[in-house]
Amino acid sequence: MGMQGTPYLSRRAFLRASSLLTAGGFLAACVPQGTGAPAAGSSGKSAPAVENVTVQYWTGWGGDYAGKSWDDIQLLPGYQELMGSNKIEIKVLSGEEALLTAVAGGNPPEGGSNINYLDYMAREVLVPIADWVANSELVREDAYLPGTWTDAHYKGVMYGVPTNEGFTRYALNYNSRLVEESGLDPDSPPVTFEDCLQWHETLTKFDSAGNAIQIGLDPYDAMGGNIKVPDGFFTPLAWGWDWFNEDTGEFDLANDKMAQSFELLGEFYKVVGQDQMTAFRQVEGQGDWGGSFKSEVQVMLIDGYWHPGETTIQTPEVGAVSRSVWAPVSEDRRGIKVQGSGGHYIILFKEAPQTELMYKIAEFCNRNEVCDIIFNRLGYLPAIKAYLEVVDSGRYPGLQFFFDSAEQADEFTSPARCPITNYVYQQYVDLREKVFREQMTGTDAAAEFQRRCEEEYKAGGF
Repeated sequence: MGMQGTPYLSRRAFLRASSLLTAGGFLAACVPQGTGAPAAGSSGKSAPAVENVTVQYWTGWGGDYAGKSWDDIQLLPGYQELMGSNKIEIKVLSGEEALLTAVAGGNPPEGGSNINYLDYMAREVLVPIADWVANSELVREDAYLPGTWTDAHYKGVMYGVPTNEGFTRYALNYNSRLVEESGLDPDSPPVTFEDCLQWHETLTKFDSAGNAIQIGLDPYDAMGGNIKVPDGFFTPLAWGWDWFNEDTGEFDLANDKMAQSFELLGEFYKVVGQDQMTAFRQVEGQGDWGGSFKSEVQVMLIDGYWHPGETTIQTPEVGAVSRSVWAPVSEDRRGIKVQGSGGHYIILFKEAPQTELMYKIAEFCNRNEVCDIIFNRLGYLPAIKAYLEVVDSGRYPGLQFFFDSAEQADEFTSPARCPITNYVYQQYVDLREKVFREQMTGTDAAAEFQRRCEEEYKAGGF
């Protein structure tokens, strides 16, 4: 169920497909602690078949995910029974170069997460998991939100264990205190990118030397500029077109909407100054993916449901004044409410020695106790319907919007299933910079975007 090749789901159609109410048996398996129902056990209850081995797990998440969360997970009842004398070693990735090199060299880790899963699925370097899943009490199709199960497959073969994170992806999040201090009305937030640009101009501030000390919005920060199979590509959703058709392998990037988005989003950089924005990002604590928002030097951020929890946990004073509303769209689509789904998996690499044990660890991560740890420590939610039904959606300021938006959105999509997504993202980063530096027009960049992606797709044998 990709954003491309599949029509937009209306709100009503989404609700029919994903009703968060779940039949009693599975609900009892996945409710958070304190609700009175015990968690179901993993299908891997028996003692491990191997001993004294180290399982390698590489992930794009660092911080408290790789640290405190996994420290807590390893203390849960049942985890030591699952692992025996074996250990897990977690490596935090910075980009995917190290993983790609390891896979190409025949020395991959057992598992990987927070990466471009489909890029690996499409290259036949992963272990099919259907036989293991067939015996699982937790990993089952009816447990997850729609799209989650589908996106665990490639060409009918299941490769990914849904886990860690998976819920709604988009909102305009803003610091209501900084908005009000700048003379803007926090109760009348922007609706379109044109509105956001006006706010951005008011909110961007410089010191006496001309250095940017506060910006309104970097439209390419966080989910605004990210392209990943787990997350999607927000610009086509905001402007209203499908950028890739999985069924035909056709790209649609050389169009007026893509060109317009390059030009308009580039204006945000010109307000700050192209080099100024680069320098702004290089200051410690002002990096992208929410760092500058938490530091209160970026006032608005396009980001997903994890933003309220993550911000509140890391900077409670900022979380308390953060609001989440509908993500901006193009001016011609003013008033259309858009939302998207997505989520993460653990995938298993063929040439690694202990993939069965890694599968059991991934399956264990579907237990409600693990979901509790990740939600409480990180603010992340799984794509497990029963868990979403009972979790406290009011725990973090702004989180309720994301639950409501799943029901109220006019257009609801899931990510396009393009097997060269990592390449597409790299080209997007390159070309959007050429536009905001006025080295290319938006129209030329859109045409070049199309050409590069088509050539890479063909070169990859797809």
